[in-house]
Amino acid sequence: MKKIVMTLVVASAMQVTSSITDPLGARAQDGEQYVPPVCTGDPAAGPVKCNYQNGDNYIGGFANGVPSGRGIYVYADGARYEGQFSNGRPNGEGVFIFADDARYEGVFRDGNIVRGTSVFADGSRYEGTFEIVQYVDSGEVTSQPSGQGQFVFSNGDRYVGAFFAGQPFGQGTLTRVDGTRCQGEFFNQNLDANATCNFPNGTRYEGELRQGVPHGEGVLIDQQGRRFPGQFREGKRFNPTASN
Repeated sequence: MKKIVMTLVVASAMQVTSSITDPLGARAQDGEQYVPPVCTGDPAAGPVKCNYQNGDNYIGGFANGVPSGRGIYVYADGARYEGQFSNGRPNGEGVFIFADDARYEGVFRDGNIVRGTSVFADGSRYEGTFEIVQYVDSGEVTSQPSGQGQFVFSNGDRYVGAFFAGQPFGQGTLTRVDGTRCQGEFFNQNLDANATCNFPNGTRYEGELRQGVPHGEGVLIDQQGRRFPGQFREGKRFNPTASN
């Protein structure tokens, strides 16, 4: 019986969250005194250029002392947001580009992406919808993949299906560049699942997956329809009673 080992690159970015620094970095927080930016230009006649006390810069529309309309906000660390602003925060279509070339592109709400694409520095990406979550203990607000989406690994493998709390959870399909296709119920970012996998050589596996490969209780079905149930470990059929 041929081995059915499948290699999977599980990107750390599979658990995707986004948290964009408040574009109004110089606003008063925790009782601090607000220091307005130094701006040039006439908001009524065209774009303004502003420099914030913390080293951030902005060019674009301005209203009531904050970015409004279309503009570009450049952070002191080299990151930037280009797109629509409302009430001083990203609202509407835009793209946030990090200093390491990772980016979020899509629709933003109060500085957090709610629909679009996250591209990571290693080339992997998530496409789909996000849910805005605020943590009770810290107050931190993030965008987490939720609902239907797809995660494409840097090696070309992809998971398409349900996401919850930033990771796969629910019905989905894992498709590998070699043509292997696993469909079933996925439980976490490690791609643990109960699924059916069809392999390019015509064999099929039904059972448990761990890190996207057969692991646990399952059955291998060959091209002639013969069934080989048992335990699997890291993609291989495992016989714990076999002599060494």
